[in-house]
Amino acid sequence: MKRDDKLFSIGEIAKALGVTRRIILHYEERGLIEPDKRDDATNNRYYTIDTFTKLRSIRSLQNLGLTLDEIRDYYNDSTDLMPLIRRMEEMRDQLNLNIEKLYERAKVSSAQVKELELPQQLIYRRTYRSNNVADKTVLLRNTALEAMRAHGTDITRRMYFIQFPIDRPAEVSFCVAVPPGSEGEYVETTAPMRAICIYHHGAYEELPAVGRQLLDYAKEHGLMPQGILRHTYLEGPPQHKDPAKFITQVILPIV
Repeated sequence: MKRDDKLFSIGEIAKALGVTRRIILHYEERGLIEPDKRDDATNNRYYTIDTFTKLRSIRSLQNLGLTLDEIRDYYNDSTDLMPLIRRMEEMRDQLNLNIEKLYERAKVSSAQVKELELPQQLIYRRTYRSNNVADKTVLLRNTALEAMRAHGTDITRRMYFIQFPIDRPAEVSFCVAVPPGSEGEYVETTAPMRAICIYHHGAYEELPAVGRQLLDYAKEHGLMPQGILRHTYLEGPPQHKDPAKFITQVILPIV
């Protein structure tokens, strides 16, 4: 079988995620993923960038304490998600309580306005003009593919985000986290910055309204935007076949 440059071998996937081949095969056995292509002669398995993104999410959900059965049911829409949501909320509430306790010990009051401190980050960035959701999805996947081929991926960071000027939304930068030490064309380091954010769970087409909501909030609270908006994808690029599962973090950097 001729190798498709847009597919990854199981060895490449395992190396990028920092796991063993056996773990990936175990996910297959449990019905979490399946090879996107298989060589009948050698039984070699190959995977797309979307399957790679799903594997990252599976690892993340495991780290949060979900079982493989719960994760499979989540992706198959075959379970009541409310118990999982309640568990996550309990974990979040406990984490928030511990944060508040640390603030008290440090004699610092936590801010009422939810703000982010975006750290410095090494990324692979390609910039294109696009107004079309489908085109943006393809461009993001292609950029992720280029970045992984050239540099691998930094699994400690969110894999994807796009960024664009507020007054020129079609001028889109597609960005992928790459490992420390990566060098080459299109690799750059983002500056640390303050920001405010909103989590959005729904269709991509609703994001402009979410962005306006953030801009209104900034104006009401005397915050000065830097002039850009960022969409950080929490579960990979949007899937048109199931937009309700699309989750992103809309970020407005501020001065």
